[in-house]
Amino acid sequence: MKPDRRASQATIMEVAIAAGVSLATVSRATNHPDKVKPETREKILRIIKEKGYKPNLNAKSLASSKSTTVAVVVPELTRSSIAGLVDGIADCANRRGYFVRLFVNNKLKDGDVESLKDFWSTLMASVVDGVLYINDEMTEESIELIKNSSIPVVLTNIVCSDPEIPYVSIDYYKAAYEMTKEMIKRGNKKIWMINTIRKYVVNDLKVAGYSKAMTEAGLEPIVKNVPGKTELNEPIYKELLENDKPEVAIVVRDSMAVSFINVARLLHIHIPDEIEVIGFQNTKYAELSRPKLSCIETPIYDLGEEAMDLLTKLMDIYDSDDDDNEEEVEEEIDANIYVDYNVVWRESTKNN
Repeated sequence: MKPDRRASQATIMEVAIAAGVSLATVSRATNHPDKVKPETREKILRIIKEKGYKPNLNAKSLASSKSTTVAVVVPELTRSSIAGLVDGIADCANRRGYFVRLFVNNKLKDGDVESLKDFWSTLMASVVDGVLYINDEMTEESIELIKNSSIPVVLTNIVCSDPEIPYVSIDYYKAAYEMTKEMIKRGNKKIWMINTIRKYVVNDLKVAGYSKAMTEAGLEPIVKNVPGKTELNEPIYKELLENDKPEVAIVVRDSMAVSFINVARLLHIHIPDEIEVIGFQNTKYAELSRPKLSCIETPIYDLGEEAMDLLTKLMDIYDSDDDDNEEEVEEEIDANIYVDYNVVWRESTKNN
């Protein structure tokens, strides 16, 4: 019989959940067993044996020489939202006494498993205490690498369905659902969701929330998938609007929404009298747009701050040897955080 490969891939968080204890307690049971109550230690060691969890030896050897450095991993720097996230991360890191190293790797977008593994090995060898991962093109391979990391990883402005992976984001599903319901309440029936052709986790959530609101109202969800880049999507917008037009267009990115407005104006379609347009970030593009763009505001800076704050807490758990503080730490930490969002109404919508 072949060995169960899944058992050898068990993570420290799986062991902690099964034992009903903190990550710190699991770590102490393997590294400092004398600091864990005998009955708790025996339970943890039994679960470790059952699940085949193997503590990372490299992590142990580095435990006494913390780098006080965190890695921020991004696939590209062209999106305006990345800068805001990094600002929030850097300010919080500075207050907490951490340095930030930026890792930019466009291979993260390509779905190349070997390149992803090579990159992750390089990242783990760079001697950082934790990772803030900003890439919403999540694959099964990237999820497995994150789950089996020897140091804490926090997804930033991304939601993951796997409860073992910490994340900080807004509730994109709820935001799209509520915005769509609001536009239906205002009397609109033909509402488009303009999405990217390329698959992104958060955009899937936006489409799902929009679709639920439309279906509940007995209306047909109409999703238009276009390229994210302006030079590619503008000809498609032109073709779409020459053949049909919505009452409302909810667009997954501000830059795409502004591009949509520009094409509509070239076709002499008045915004917002003929079409109302809503963006989904509230970046600088929203203020520069003419008319100015109404948006579901993603609080980018706050997301960066919250993610760094959560990572700091998780790093403290991994390194903690203070058993007296265990219960307090367990109560404080919520590893799946939704940050509040707002709606900013501007000139691209009516009755504001």
